[in-house]
Amino acid sequence: MLSFDDYKSKISIIQLLDDLGYKQDIKDGKVSPVFKLVDSKGTKLDEIVVKNPRSPQEHYFDRNYKGGDLIQFIKNHINDFPQFNHPNTFVKINMILSHYAKIPYTPKYESYQGNNNSKDITSRYKEISPRVSDLRFLTRERNISPGTVETFLPFIKLVQDTQGKGEYKNIGFPYINPSNGDKVTNYELRNYNFKGMAAGGDKSNSVWVADFSPHPAMAKHIYFAESAIDAMSFYELNKSRIKLDECVFCSIGGYISNNQIINALNKYPKATVHTLFDNDLNGNIYDIKILGILSKNAINIREKNNNIEFTTAKGMFEIPKEQVSIERFREKAHINAPVQVHKSGDAKDFNEILQKKNSHKIKI
Repeated sequence: MLSFDDYKSKISIIQLLDDLGYKQDIKDGKVSPVFKLVDSKGTKLDEIVVKNPRSPQEHYFDRNYKGGDLIQFIKNHINDFPQFNHPNTFVKINMILSHYAKIPYTPKYESYQGNNNSKDITSRYKEISPRVSDLRFLTRERNISPGTVETFLPFIKLVQDTQGKGEYKNIGFPYINPSNGDKVTNYELRNYNFKGMAAGGDKSNSVWVADFSPHPAMAKHIYFAESAIDAMSFYELNKSRIKLDECVFCSIGGYISNNQIINALNKYPKATVHTLFDNDLNGNIYDIKILGILSKNAINIREKNNNIEFTTAKGMFEIPKEQVSIERFREKAHINAPVQVHKSGDAKDFNEILQKKNSHKIKI
């Protein structure tokens, strides 16, 4: 077992600040970097100065003049790590340390902007409400029926980057932080030969939400997909078995963060969780990550040769890459939670099925 000094040599406070949503204010210098946390309106919530960054002597001070080393930082922010669950604070601190010690750290290079207007992504992206006929990429290229596009139309926009060249408009699926109102914080952007997320947006806390329920407390099913197109495709393939007014569809935008799932589940606490992730290794790992969040078990996942190594509070084990699935993980980890996994059979994802199914149909 590593000592606290060992952990200090492996983990930087900056790594934890990145994960918690703090961004460096570059204008304040790099010798003792300043990190700021703001809400969706750009209001500053916290400010932290890091001394002796990325060294065993690293320590911090916040705006209330509280501070200390890595261990004290975790102790003072223990409630900011809800994915690590244990009634004993000392054990929980060690769980967090163990998790981060095994993760190679790559700086995010995303800086804090002092101007509050720059935090409002809609000030950069001009938003237009489309008609179905404006979304031919979805109906022609992705073979989603006009009827399905019409159903999801309230949750789709056309967006233009006002800082980009030309007047091109992409299809934008608006992202919000579900636990913090309906303010748009990002866009999942799609078009012919192009896909990505909006520049400067918040993805780690936000998801695309297509909510058809009368009230969040009345939502009975929440579906998580890697893209909005996957979610729409799944609906079209299964709409005869889906009661739409009981459902919420979410997209995580291609890779998953704990806060995306936690924020969505906080808004829809009574909904059964479904996953619609791709039928590949990453999709299977995303299923497992959601299982960990639902069961309140911290799971460290890393690649090791031809295997995937999983570490939980109960121990460590490996599964060959080609055998990784939520079922195999449950057998090995003895961890369970009510998540319903939907896979696309022999296809990579649900849109691939839909494209084959609708390829002969005339599309508008």
